[in-house]
Amino acid sequence: MRSHLRNLALSLCATFIASSWATLVAPNALNLKLTTNITHEIPSTLYGWMWEDLNHSGDGGLYAELIQNRAFQGTIPGTQNASVFFIRHEIPRSLKSAFNVSLNAWRPFSGARLSVTAGTPGVSAALPNSLEVQVPSAVTGPVGFENTGFWGMVILRGSSCVPGFTVCAGIKVQEGWTYTGSFYAKSDTFNGGITVSLKSNRGTTFASKTVTGVSKNWKKFTFTFQPTVSAPTDENVFNVVVDGKSAAGKTIHFGFFSLFPPTFMGRENGMRIDLAEALAATRPSIWRFPGGNNIEGMSFDNRWKWNETIGPLENRPGRPGDWGYANTDGLGLLEYLNWAEDIGAVRADFRCMVWYCSRKLLRSLHVARGSQADLQPYIDDVLDEIEFIVGDSKTTKGGKLRASLGRTEPYALRFIEIGNEDQFQPESYAAYRWKAFVTAIEAKFPQMEILATTLPSTALTPAYKKIDFHMYSTPVAFEAGAFMFDEYPRNGTQFFIGEYAVTSTNTSNVLGDLPSGRLAFPTLQGAAAEAAFMTGLERNSDVVFAASYAPTFQNIRGYQWTPDILTFDASRMVRSTSYYVQERQSWNPCLATSPTSAPDTAPLFWVASFNNETNVVFLKVSNTGTADLVAYITLDFPTTRLLNTVSIGAPTLNPLSGQFNVSNTLEDPELIIPVANAYAMPQADRFNYTFPATSVTVISLHIAGSHL
Repeated sequence: MRSHLRNLALSLCATFIASSWATLVAPNALNLKLTTNITHEIPSTLYGWMWEDLNHSGDGGLYAELIQNRAFQGTIPGTQNASVFFIRHEIPRSLKSAFNVSLNAWRPFSGARLSVTAGTPGVSAALPNSLEVQVPSAVTGPVGFENTGFWGMVILRGSSCVPGFTVCAGIKVQEGWTYTGSFYAKSDTFNGGITVSLKSNRGTTFASKTVTGVSKNWKKFTFTFQPTVSAPTDENVFNVVVDGKSAAGKTIHFGFFSLFPPTFMGRENGMRIDLAEALAATRPSIWRFPGGNNIEGMSFDNRWKWNETIGPLENRPGRPGDWGYANTDGLGLLEYLNWAEDIGAVRADFRCMVWYCSRKLLRSLHVARGSQADLQPYIDDVLDEIEFIVGDSKTTKGGKLRASLGRTEPYALRFIEIGNEDQFQPESYAAYRWKAFVTAIEAKFPQMEILATTLPSTALTPAYKKIDFHMYSTPVAFEAGAFMFDEYPRNGTQFFIGEYAVTSTNTSNVLGDLPSGRLAFPTLQGAAAEAAFMTGLERNSDVVFAASYAPTFQNIRGYQWTPDILTFDASRMVRSTSYYVQERQSWNPCLATSPTSAPDTAPLFWVASFNNETNVVFLKVSNTGTADLVAYITLDFPTTRLLNTVSIGAPTLNPLSGQFNVSNTLEDPELIIPVANAYAMPQADRFNYTFPATSVTVISLHIAGSHL
């Protein structure tokens, strides 16, 4: 049976020693009393993550595929400098330069001539493009091409890396790993061997395999690599060559390459282990996917289409993402659903969010067609997708399709959002979009809980019961936000904080650029403010049923948004200060109280809870101030006299002491990390504790006997 996390009433004996002060200032102490008064149980969905393929968080990140531009989904055949999506999709002219990728990550080796073509049938109808390799007539030795991975577009030796454009990091080569690879090839004139290798930019070979059997028809070749030594850097490439003498003057076509390292939980087409383990370690209970803006598409035709992200990878055409790069959709709907289960977001229920009916899609319908009736095909598509996820595998069309792809049991989908940030299109949302989708979904799937995505003040029919609210702002705003739900009416309406993060120190431009105050990485100051905000979410978790931090990942070599919870490159990863706050909150979930004087006790923010299965009381405290603050804490229950703490703050006796606008980075990944301690309590029913300046602390107390 799942343990119930219940609130301990946190009451104030005396808010201050000097109670006339508006805020708590050292050396004044705060007197707190923890009692056994219970208010409500914690929702199991309170902590989790928002996900979309942004900052190369999917392709080039969590999705473990090492080959960039693997199926030439981002090129116009016969050219060197444009995207196939400009032909197949309605990309706005102003954004075309963002997809100027052609042979991105591919380069010739020893003089071969490379081009992308659709002049010969592709590997599949979904992947019409192939790489045409022309071998010069006068050549000997190995000749072919290389892929530089994410990222490995090597510039001149001695030049510096330029994040987001031309960078040096490429493919991680690890001793003891087994890499699984494949590619397609055909030729009317060549039937010799093809050698594939993992090599350094300087020519060192770490692993190599040769395959044979090229013919006039497409053939899939598979291979494995098992390097016996690790590469000293990530400046490595995937090399493909033929013998120049036997291939001289001949043309070979290649299509759909793939190379995977070991993956999280060993899943085929799976996730990068270190990134997956980092998210799984936070024990999330809700997973909001697959977007964000990226689901909407930059035009009507290139929206995210669920049925083009399932089945064999060869049947997934991919799409231009909203963040300046193509999405392969190798990370598709089933991969998302399995991933949510793998990281524990299922637990008792599957607490996932599925996006439908983006505002851009529906705005395009409204403008181009002008009729509410034009929504029906898209409503039907939503119903088909839900049926695919939850339908019975023997009696429903969608369930049978899911079973044919290897999943018999339905997924435990619970929540569905209609739209994304529809405060930007409130008129049509309120007029008919919300009602049309809600009515259809509730009629066929009455068990679903549906969320609105417009402003809470927007009147909707039928009235919303749950609504998504986003918050990106400054530390000051997040501290004030700790009390935003204290007086919210308990009328059955519940909030999902679907995106939130401290993004800037500039109150007038919270989403500006770095020079104007935007954070490059989460800071200790920002993380403490987020923790203060979360105490309010927990205290009001009868109103706030779920929250998901955003965004999750940032590939330091190609990103569009800051700050992010985890930053990485081809082989390294760093957990941010905000990550550690999220981790500690999720590890020790709690509900809170309604202390009437809490706003007057800033910069100390707190929340308390009780786990009735482990008999542990948790007290979470964020000190957002710049001075250490003392609390005198009394208890109305007996303890084992052992006090366990985990604190996130600037280390003492360190040059960082007293600095709070600091961040963990790839170069200094453990600047700020959680520090655990245990103390013996002189008395079983009271203790004093000094909360360090700008810090987040979780205190756990074991109740003696079976008092509760």
